[in-house]
Amino acid sequence: MQCQFCSFVCSSQEVLLRHHQLRHRRGFHLPCVYSDCVCSFRTRGALKSHLSLSRSHNRAKKRQEISTFFCDFCEFKENCSQHTFISHILRHLKKHQTVSCPFQKCDYVTNNLSTFTSHTSRKHKNSKDIKNCIRLISHADACPSESSSPDESLNTSQEPETLPSGSGVASSDKQDNEFVDYQCLEHKIARLFLCMQTLLHVSKSALQRIIEEIGDILKFSQVHSFQRIKEVLAEQNIEADDDVIKNINDALFKTNPLIISTEPKGALSTDYKRNFYFKNNFHVIEPKEYTYKARTRNTFVYVSVNQVLENLLKERSFFEKLAFDKEISEGYRSFRDGQYFKNNKLLGLQDTCISLALYIDDFEICNPLGTSRKIHKITAFFWVVLNLSARFRSTLPSIQLALLGKSVDVKQFGYDAFLYPLIEDLKCLESTGVYVESLNSFLKGTVFCVCADNLGAHSLAGFLESFNVDKFCRFCSIDKHQIATLDPTEFPLRTVEQHNIFLEELEAGQRQTVCGVKGSCALSALSYFHPVTGFPPDILHDFFEGVVPVELCLCLQDLIRKGFITFEGLNKRIKSFPYKFSDKLNKPQQITKASFGTGRVSGNGHENWTLLRLLPFIIGTRIPEHEPSWEILMDLKELVEIVVSTTLSEEILSYLDTKILDHRRLLTETFPDFNLKPKHHYIEHYSHLVRCFGPLVDLWTIRFESKHNFFKKTVHDVQCFKNILLTLSSKHQQMMAYFLDGHSLFKPSLHVDNIDTVDICFLNETLQKCLKLKYPHVKAVSFAKCVYLYGTQYVKGMIISSGQLSGLPEFYKILNILVDSGKVSFVATKLSSWFMEHYRSYRLDSSYKDLEILDPEDLNDYHPLSEYCVAGQLMVTPVTCLLH
Repeated sequence: MQCQFCSFVCSSQEVLLRHHQLRHRRGFHLPCVYSDCVCSFRTRGALKSHLSLSRSHNRAKKRQEISTFFCDFCEFKENCSQHTFISHILRHLKKHQTVSCPFQKCDYVTNNLSTFTSHTSRKHKNSKDIKNCIRLISHADACPSESSSPDESLNTSQEPETLPSGSGVASSDKQDNEFVDYQCLEHKIARLFLCMQTLLHVSKSALQRIIEEIGDILKFSQVHSFQRIKEVLAEQNIEADDDVIKNINDALFKTNPLIISTEPKGALSTDYKRNFYFKNNFHVIEPKEYTYKARTRNTFVYVSVNQVLENLLKERSFFEKLAFDKEISEGYRSFRDGQYFKNNKLLGLQDTCISLALYIDDFEICNPLGTSRKIHKITAFFWVVLNLSARFRSTLPSIQLALLGKSVDVKQFGYDAFLYPLIEDLKCLESTGVYVESLNSFLKGTVFCVCADNLGAHSLAGFLESFNVDKFCRFCSIDKHQIATLDPTEFPLRTVEQHNIFLEELEAGQRQTVCGVKGSCALSALSYFHPVTGFPPDILHDFFEGVVPVELCLCLQDLIRKGFITFEGLNKRIKSFPYKFSDKLNKPQQITKASFGTGRVSGNGHENWTLLRLLPFIIGTRIPEHEPSWEILMDLKELVEIVVSTTLSEEILSYLDTKILDHRRLLTETFPDFNLKPKHHYIEHYSHLVRCFGPLVDLWTIRFESKHNFFKKTVHDVQCFKNILLTLSSKHQQMMAYFLDGHSLFKPSLHVDNIDTVDICFLNETLQKCLKLKYPHVKAVSFAKCVYLYGTQYVKGMIISSGQLSGLPEFYKILNILVDSGKVSFVATKLSSWFMEHYRSYRLDSSYKDLEILDPEDLNDYHPLSEYCVAGQLMVTPVTCLLH
C-alpha cells in the first residue's frame, strides 16, 4: 500500500494509518488508505469500519493484489489475484497432493485440505506476504533424508523474500517500522495541547492540571512496567539482574516524548513554555497592544495584516486557490464583474493584485440582557481575501482578525486612532506589497470594500448614524418623505466628487452635517478606497433581519384578520411541516403573540428565510388566489431568490428593478397606513449596486457574524475579563496557527462517507445504456448515497435544476451519485414541471423514463432542493433564481 500524499509504502493498513496520523493529518478528516478511494472520515473507528465492511474494497483488494503467480507442478502461470492463486492451491489439496504453505517465512507442508485452511486461518489471518511461486512437495522433500543438508531442505521449501514490484507489497520490513524522530512526536503533542486550548476551549489552568496528572500517572506506572519487563524476560528464558531491568525500564520512560516534554524542564511543561513553543513552531502571528493616546491606559490590539497575508501566501494550498483573472464574463458572477472593481486604479489595471474585504461589527461577549451589557462590548475588524472563490471564503478559518477594541473607547477616541496601525499596513500593501516566495516578487493589494450592517457602515464611512433623519441613505441623497413616491431611476445617486465637496464644507466649519455626511472616513487615507464606492449593502440585515420579518408580520396578521388562517393553526402548521435536508437545520420557530406586537416575526436570518420560502407549502392551500397580502409575500419571496443568486444577467436585473417597484406599490396600496422603513428604500438600490459590486450575496455579513461565536465561547471558558482583548486575540491567532499547521483552512472539495463499486454488467439495462454513453470504456462504477461538494450536501432523492426549456428551468431527481477519481456526477431522471403562480413554485411529475448523467457544472444553481407534497401534488420551490 502506498500513501496518497507521499512515497511511503508498507504492507499493513494499520501502519499506513499510523503514518498518515503522524505525517499528513489534514483537518478533521482521515482519508481511506486506498489511493483510488475518495472516502474520508472524522474518526479512526469510522475508517476501520469502512475498511472492514466496504464491499467495494473487497473488490479493490483483489484488483490491487494482482501479480504473476505460477505453479511448477501443473505449469499454472497467470496474472491474477492472491485469492485466485489460493483457490488454485486448494484444487491440488483436494487431490491430496502435498504442497508448501504459500505465505512468506513459513515451512509448513500438508496434503490435507482441512488442516491447510485451519493453518492459514490461525497463522496467516491478516498476512498478505504471499510467495509468487508454489511447488508441490514430494514425499522425499516433505521428509528430507539424513544425507541432505539442512540448508538444502530449507532452500527447497522457501522462496526468496523479495516480492516482484507489481505485487504492491513493501519489499522491506523496514518500511513498516517508519522511524519517527523526537521532534516530530513533540510537535504532535504540542499540536494536541494547542487544539485543547483553542478549539476545545480548555482553560490554561485546566490544561496544566491535566498535564501534571498525566505525568504523575506515568511515573506511578513505572512499577508495573518493571514487573512486566521482568515477566517477559523470564518467558524468553533470559536471566537479568533487577538493576539491569531497572535500567531498561528507566530508559524506556526517559525516551517517552510525552514524559520528556511535560517534565518540569520540558518544552511544554508550563503555559509560558507552551506559548513560546507555539510561537516558534506554529508560525503564530501574535497581536500587538496599542494605546489610543500616549498618556491613556485605554488599549486595543492589532494583528498585522501584512504578516498574516505573507504567512498565508507561503501556504501552497492557499496560493493555488487565488484567482487573478479579469476575463470578461456574461453577466455578473463575481466582484470582478462590477464597475467599482474595473474603475479601481490598482485592482482594475494590474494583473496580479490582492483584493481585501474588511468587516466591522460590534458584539457583546457577555449576556446582552445582563448587568454587564455594553461594559464589555467589543468592536472588531476582520478581513478576507476576495481573490479566493466564494466557496473557499465561506469557511471560518479563511476569515482573519485585524483589530479588537472596546466599543466605548472606539467611540471616545475615534476610528482614526483605532485604525492607525491597520491603515499603515494597508498603505505599505498598496505601495510595496508583500513578498511571495513562489513568485519571487512582491504582490500589491488594497481594500476593495467594507462589509457591515447599516449602522456600522454609516459610523465608519462618516454618514449620520440615525435613520430617522432626512438624508438617511449612503447610496443617494433622497429625502425620507420621498421614498414612497420616487422611482429608482429618479434617485439622486451620490458621487465621489460630490462627497468630496461635502467634506470640504465640513472642514470649513460652516455646518455640522452636509447632506447626511458628518465627517470623513478613516479609510480615505488609503490611495484606492473611497466611502461612496466602498460600502456595499448587506442582504442579511436589509432582507432577512429587516424587510422580511416586518412584511411577514404585517401580511400574516392581515390573513388572520380576514379568517383565512388562525394564529394557532399557523403555528401548528409551522411546527408539523415535514422539513427535509437543509430545511430541517434552519426550520422556523413558532410565532409568538409578543413578536406580532413588535411588528416583526421572531427568528434569525436563516429561519426567516426558510419561513418565507416554504410558506406557500405551509399555508398556501388556505389562501385564495390574487389575495393582496399573499401577493406581497410571494413577490418578496421572488425578490429574495434574485438577490441571493450568485449569477445575474442584465435581463434579470431589469426584471428586479420592475419587481421591486411593483412590490412597493402593492405594499403601499394594500396597507396605506404602513410607513416604509429605510431598508425598503435600500433594497431599491440593489440592481444598481449589483452592477457596481457584483453579486451581493458574495459580500454579505452572515459568515463574518459566525466568527463571533469563538470569542463568546472563549470568554465563557476563561471567566476573566482582565486584559480581555489580548486574551481573545491571542487565542484566535493560536487557533489560526493550528488550522494552518494542519492544512485545514478550507473544507475538502469532496467528502464521501462510503461508496459501493459495482460492475456495470450487473446494473439494469437503462442505467447500463446511460453509463456506456457517458463512459464507454468503464467496466465498473462507484456509487455513493451522500456526498459533500465544497460543504454542500447532495443525497439520493434530492432535486437539482439543469438547463432551461421554454423560458423555465428544468428539474431532475437524483437517483444515484457517481464518484470517480475525485469527481462527482449525478444519475438523474428528468421531471416534467409547471410553474404555479400562486405558490411561486413548480409542480413536478415523473413522466420521463430516460436517465441522464449531470455534472455539477451543468447545474443552474449549486443548491439542491427538496420536494414536498402539497394538496396531493409534488412541488419544489427554488432557493435562488434559476434563470440566468
